[in-house]
Amino acid sequence: MRYDMINPSILIGDLPLDEQLALVRSNGFTEVELWWPFPSAAPSISQMRAFLTTLDGSGLALRGLNVYEGGMADGNRGIACWPDHEDILASAIAASIEIGKATGCTLFNVLHGTIDVKEDRAVQDARAARNTAWAADAVAEIGGTVTIEQLSHIPAYGLKTGEDVIAAIDRAMAVSGATNIRMQVDLFHMAMIGDDIPAFFDKYWDRIAHVQVADAPGRGGPGTGGLPIDEYLGRLRSNGYTGRFALEYSSPDEVTGDPFGWLRA
Repeated sequence: MRYDMINPSILIGDLPLDEQLALVRSNGFTEVELWWPFPSAAPSISQMRAFLTTLDGSGLALRGLNVYEGGMADGNRGIACWPDHEDILASAIAASIEIGKATGCTLFNVLHGTIDVKEDRAVQDARAARNTAWAADAVAEIGGTVTIEQLSHIPAYGLKTGEDVIAAIDRAMAVSGATNIRMQVDLFHMAMIGDDIPAFFDKYWDRIAHVQVADAPGRGGPGTGGLPIDEYLGRLRSNGYTGRFALEYSSPDEVTGDPFGWLRA
């Protein structure tokens, strides 16, 4: 399997963005997806200009973007289900649309967020549905799609399984009738939570807009764990999936520490 796309944010995110992108390019990739590249939901004009200039100078195409998640470094994974965060989400979506117009990026991942045990779960799910539907309607102006994903390793995160994601998509679509809401699959999270990946791909292949690839266990590059990745991806293709496969692994080579060691091996 050939991969032209990678997410450096999780692999070499401790480096400045220009260095991340230079490493990605030097290792043969032509496309990237990124986590939210700003410290807040509303970047300044200078922050936006610097980001777009760096990206343009890299020669890489931006294909996917995680919308502001509440602060990844603080352990947050989304604000869609949080109360009183509509204005913050609106700022992040406005910035995302600006990035989309400048780069051609059309995939915007809106993370559900962690669940507050002090509030009724159904209320939080309904709030996430409204916010996700609103975001989908907003990015539709540039031909954008909002994606939703599961996370297996954050105990309080609201969507653990693939079926959880499908249910969340259905709730959001029911709010406004938006048809540009799809799933972002992460093979690592599906494997770690115990989803039946082949069965899921047979049933829901047409609900998927993007696929992220990492092996399991270990979350290294393909071939470093035990997943039959080529078999899974081939099955998805044979079912009719036409989207991209992007690398989103976090573990470098165990011996050399080379983040791209699996590729050279």
